[in-house]
Amino acid sequence: MFIPEIPNNSLTEKITAIAELSRELEDSCDFEYSAPNTEEEILAWETENDIKIPEALKDWLRFSGYSDICNELAVIRGVGGFEVGCELVPEDMVIIGEVIGDGEFIGFSSVTGKILREDHGDITEYGSFSEFLDRFVIRMLRKS
Repeated sequence: MFIPEIPNNSLTEKITAIAELSRELEDSCDFEYSAPNTEEEILAWETENDIKIPEALKDWLRFSGYSDICNELAVIRGVGGFEVGCELVPEDMVIIGEVIGDGEFIGFSSVTGKILREDHGDITEYGSFSEFLDRFVIRMLRKS
């Protein structure tokens, strides 16, 4: 399994925990991480869409531009896979991936920058991408 170099940023501790859990669970779950998005790719997406990506999410993108964590427990796309204006989610939600592999979306509000999880019409709000990693990804991986 390829795990990109862990950057020194606001998510270093959480990324390290996820990488360690990925190695521990490698025999029972599939994990995929790609090379990080570049600063140029991140800036180009923000400029093209006139939307600011939350800083903690940028820190994740600096680790991996695409991530499939434990058989689609969480799929976090890079900037090339973000969706703006999808009819399935609130108008201000930018989809950045999926969770649980059953039609739930993860994204962020283009207005507030808060991380949102959309589950067939129900919205769970996380204050930041860091909080989403703590409360959802790491917690679920530890249960695996």
